[in-house]
Amino acid sequence: MPTSPPPSKTSGGFTLVEMLVTLVIMALLAGLATLSAGGNAQRAARDEMSRIREMLLYARDEATMQGDELGLLLEEDAYSVLRFDPESELWSEIPEKPLDRHELPKGMSLSLSLPEAPVRRSSGGNDDELVPEVLLSSSGEISEFTLELRLSPGDELIAGLESDGSGTLRDL
Repeated sequence: MPTSPPPSKTSGGFTLVEMLVTLVIMALLAGLATLSAGGNAQRAARDEMSRIREMLLYARDEATMQGDELGLLLEEDAYSVLRFDPESELWSEIPEKPLDRHELPKGMSLSLSLPEAPVRRSSGGNDDELVPEVLLSSSGEISEFTLELRLSPGDELIAGLESDGSGTLRDL
């Protein structure tokens, strides 16, 4: 009658090498997760600047086709395109997409640099009057400006856009 081999004396646990390989894999995955979380905020900021660029190009084309004077109004946490009404000599918001008011994602901040102060086209003294900082003329020109987008004030530049006054936009 054949005899069976004696039972093995191994404990059935993990070896030191197996545990070290597992720890290395876990550390790599944690590092990748951390990097991708930081990259998402930067990617969102670049996407937002791309959205502003496309909106300005669309507004420039609309101003040219309609013969209107348009402008970009920047607020602390939002931006929108305004239309100038020559009869009332006032700027008003455009409620239609894609030129309507758009809120910035939380934590992002825009800073605008202009070579000169915005032109006021109204003689009224109303402090609540909307006045755009960047003008888009019916001739297709966009006034000179530099726009920078940061994740928070004082942070490094994530994305930027500038115009030389001719109607072309250039990424920073």
